[in-house]
Amino acid sequence: MSDIFQTTAQHEYQRSAAQLKGSKDANSALEKSYARYDNLIATAFDDATTKPACKAGCAFCCYYKVEARAHEILLIKNYMNKNFSAEKIVAVLQQAAGNAEIIRTITPEQHLTTNLKCAMLDNNQCSIYPVRPFRCRNFHSTDALACEASFNNPADMEIATGMVEEVAILADAHTQGFEAAAEQAGRDNRIYDFNTALLEVFADDQPLKRYQRGKKTFQQAIEVIS
Repeated sequence: MSDIFQTTAQHEYQRSAAQLKGSKDANSALEKSYARYDNLIATAFDDATTKPACKAGCAFCCYYKVEARAHEILLIKNYMNKNFSAEKIVAVLQQAAGNAEIIRTITPEQHLTTNLKCAMLDNNQCSIYPVRPFRCRNFHSTDALACEASFNNPADMEIATGMVEEVAILADAHTQGFEAAAEQAGRDNRIYDFNTALLEVFADDQPLKRYQRGKKTFQQAIEVIS
């Protein structure tokens, strides 16, 4: 499987590096990477003997801790501005603000065991599904009952929801390929808390400019130290 990982990551790195070169932002390159990812993972699931339990309307995982890169947040803002009404954007940011208020009072470890409704969750559907971050795309489960149990008992970190190993390997490889290309292009490749970064990107007109200059994109958002 290590050969598959290396080949997939290198292939995505090469494609993304070429598309990021000379671009003012990563939006187009990231959208193209997402499209390649979707095709790759759909084929992998078709070929796998074990199938995911994930279905539309099942949103237990949408209460987990969410992290994202700067380019993902910037693309999400662009998508929201194009597809959301002003009223809907306000509602999303209000939910994100409520989440952020809680997140800033707890430790990262406590955040992992706390259910917080994603600001993008609308009627148990992801309202930004086409541009959801890699972290969300990569998650899948082979056991819906385990997902429900994890939701009902968020402090129990021993509950295993299962995954399709070959799919997880390809997903991680593709993700790392794009992220390596972004870093090589001199872009901010830090990991940010989703809620606080989303609030900042709408409150401040400087994040995109900082990203384009290769600076730290978000000054107030929580940076996740891995």
